[in-house]
Order: sequence, then C-alpha cells, then structure tokens
Amino acid sequence: MPKKQIIYKDLWVKIVGSLLASQLIDLLNREESFFQRITSFYFYTDLLGGFAIALILWEFVRQGILWLDKKYDWLEKPVTRIIAQALLCVLFPAFLSFVLTFLFMKLAYHQDIFKTTWPYNEFYAIILIILLVNLIYFTWWLYLKWRETKTVQSTVGSSESLPTITATNQNITTSTIQVNKAGKTILLPLKDISYAYLSNGYCYIRAFAGDGYMTNYSMDEVARILGEIYFFRVNRQMVVNRDACTAYRSVENGKIEIDLNPTYREPVIVSQKRAKDFRRWIAPVELDR
Repeated sequence: MPKKQIIYKDLWVKIVGSLLASQLIDLLNREESFFQRITSFYFYTDLLGGFAIALILWEFVRQGILWLDKKYDWLEKPVTRIIAQALLCVLFPAFLSFVLTFLFMKLAYHQDIFKTTWPYNEFYAIILIILLVNLIYFTWWLYLKWRETKTVQSTVGSSESLPTITATNQNITTSTIQVNKAGKTILLPLKDISYAYLSNGYCYIRAFAGDGYMTNYSMDEVARILGEIYFFRVNRQMVVNRDACTAYRSVENGKIEIDLNPTYREPVIVSQKRAKDFRRWIAPVELDR
C-alpha cells in the first residue's frame, strides 16, 4: 500500500551539521589549539576535505532513510527497519567514510592512512556521529508523525456528536471515490467499499474483494462522500458498510463489537453513546441500491 513520503526540511541542518562534524573530527588528537590551527594552510585544506566527506556521508544516510521510510515503516515493521537501518545507514556509511578519507589523505597529503591514528581514533568518532545523525532523523520522524496525527484528529472531530442516521440526510453525491494504489489514481465504486479506516494519520479503504487502497481525503471527507444510509461512522477511526457487517454483539458497558468482511486487524467497537444509532442503522431499510 503506498505511503506518503515524509519530508525533512533539513538543508541547513545538513550543512551546519556536516561542518561541525568535520571540525570535531579535525580537532581530535591535535596538539595545537583551534586558534593555532586557523593560521595554517593545512587547516583550510582539512576543513574543505572534511566538510566534503561529511556532507557526502550525511546525504548518503539521508537518502537511505528516505528510501527506508517508504519501504519499512518504523511502527509497522520495527525489527526489519532496525536491521535495514543498521546496514544501510550505519555500517555502509562507516565503510564509505574509510574509503573517502583514504583517498583524501592519499591525494592531498600522499599519506598512508594506516600510518596515522585515524583508524584507531577518528574512525570510531565518525561511527558515533553517524549514529547521532540516524537518531536525529528518527526523532524527527516521530515528531512529524505525531504532528500529522494531531492534525488529522483535529479535523476529524468527535464522532459522538454525529446526527441520528435517517434516510433523509443521505450525502452521496457521487458513485465513486478517488483512491491510490501502485502509483495510480483509481475511481473506486462506493458499492465495492467494505470499510474505511485511519492508520498512522492516513485514511485507507478496504474493498470487499480484499484490496487495500490509500486516499488523500480525511476521514471526515470520506464519511461525507460515502453518505449515512449504507455507511456508518462507528468511531473516529472507521466507517463501515452495512453489507460488510456480518455479525455484532453487545460487550461491556453497553458497547457493541462488529464482525467485518473482510476482517479487520483489531476489534471494531461501537461506543455506548453510538450503540443505539448503530442498532437503528443496521436494521433493514426499504431502499433500492
């Protein structure tokens, strides 16, 4: 199922971070102070070379994270994501840092990297910095997901205040809804929809055939498009089709649990306040579809 791409507005974070990282590595195991170093020509050579290497490594880590964000969601596939992140965004950049530094020392100073302290000191510092960059983007991802979820929830509103379902307040104005799958926009007939649900801030639609789709609509917009005769807003996260409800039962505190076709990954619960409306809605009605 396609996912919206997380966007990190990180141009200046990347530039400033790469500059600070290169300076930190350059100052390790130096007898001269920073102010003594800036009077030397080699300081600026090291500054330029170190900054270029750091920027390349940062961008490599960033592109790896963007690719993994699309393939392996942190919440849906945490173990796979951790393993893939360690290989693609930690181990490989660490190896790349060795190759780039080896070439820089060879070309700029005709120096053998193995005759310096770099493999035993600076290399481990670089690994720690790469881990820190990964942590920065993970924290950023969590923040963006949290903000996205809060935005969606604020637009959804309280499902407890929905009006009583009657045949006269039906809102269907179209027979299809636009959904996305495999990079295509599909016009899905409303009669083929089993239910719509929220997951990680995005609105998804499941068809009776079992196919899953993502839509750019909010849950409020989806509920308005689907209407109120054949679809019911059971809670803030889900709208269900009457024909998708295969059974229902009373549970604790006057709530109702619904069985759906296709089955949903979690129990579908109607709150106590909405239970009466659900029973009224699920009763047979004399309408042609």
